[in-house]
Amino acid sequence: MTDHSRRGQKWITEEFYKVLDVFGFRAVMFVEWGFRPADVKRTTERIKVPGAVVKEWVRTASQEEALAREAEAAGHRQSAAEFYYRAALYYGPACGVLHANTPRKLELYKRLIHCYTKFTEYFEEASVRRVEIPFENGKTIPGILQTAPGNEKAPCVLVIPGMDTIKEYMPSPYHNHFRRRGMATLTIDGPGQGESNVRETWVTLDNFERAGSAAIDFLESRPEIDAGRIGVYGWSMGSYWAPRIAAHDARVKACVGAMGVYGQKDTIFKHAKPPYRANYMYMSNIHDEEAFDDMAAHMTLEPIAGKIKCPTLLAVGEFDELSPLEDADQFFDMLSCPKEMWIYENETHTFGGRLPDFYLQVADWMSDALEGRIKPGHAKRVEHAAR
Repeated sequence: MTDHSRRGQKWITEEFYKVLDVFGFRAVMFVEWGFRPADVKRTTERIKVPGAVVKEWVRTASQEEALAREAEAAGHRQSAAEFYYRAALYYGPACGVLHANTPRKLELYKRLIHCYTKFTEYFEEASVRRVEIPFENGKTIPGILQTAPGNEKAPCVLVIPGMDTIKEYMPSPYHNHFRRRGMATLTIDGPGQGESNVRETWVTLDNFERAGSAAIDFLESRPEIDAGRIGVYGWSMGSYWAPRIAAHDARVKACVGAMGVYGQKDTIFKHAKPPYRANYMYMSNIHDEEAFDDMAAHMTLEPIAGKIKCPTLLAVGEFDELSPLEDADQFFDMLSCPKEMWIYENETHTFGGRLPDFYLQVADWMSDALEGRIKPGHAKRVEHAAR
């Protein structure tokens, strides 16, 4: 069997860890998700080789969990909530680099879920709850529902994380830009993601869009949700899944695909860092290299572009290392729906220092789209100049 994994290049990765801040490119993203800057700094400074990632993030998460228990015992509910929230977040990177359901990963995921559940018990500023969405073969899709303030039925954004991120990350209940604009959010770990992985709900070529429809079915049953105003927002690999959901389900009234991975997957799975390929093989439970290549060859949005009818926003970095700008241009040209494309000059996959701006702007765009302000025939390309 041919090995396309490039795992034999492990020494190269280790050398980069010795001379570079490997987590530095994610620091801005971590902070936007609710990680505290000092915690990110002290944790990543301890990581000198790849093998230390799990150990050091678990160290930080365990420290936060201990602080949460102390605050809980003292009756300090607000502090207990925030410490449990941080602990849940910090278990995430440790779980994310373990691409198999080992006893270690299963135990760490139990800690993550426990801490987030405790957070929801103590958090008093907004309604945040873990939910289970009925899915196929008797399984459920886990999600986090954050309802909007007020007593009126609110529009809702179905949030789709990337392939190595999880539902607990975004949006932060402490800084939810959608909620501040009157929108509820439902973030899911769809097939192949996060908690669904440890339940062995693997991703296939076509089951993520069915999971999206199941999530919309769930939202229709919620009295606080306006089921006529549901948008979907996905980032990174979520930018591939979100348009698939919009093409599959006409109940989606607005679609955002950010940090786009819209077209061919050779760039991410054959030329980018080997862990991307290893992770998706785990997510799909396909461990034969040729079989995985065959599946990846079909992972493109071109066949479904014409089926998307709702306003759609694509947002990309000019020099995205995981998906060329040309792929985004091609997909944008294929769309016949109301559409916008934002290009961030000189930015790579994660938008770097522009991410704090983007989160505000994308929440505004989603609000406008769900309020019907983006009309048929709309087509706009915006180039965000480097800062």
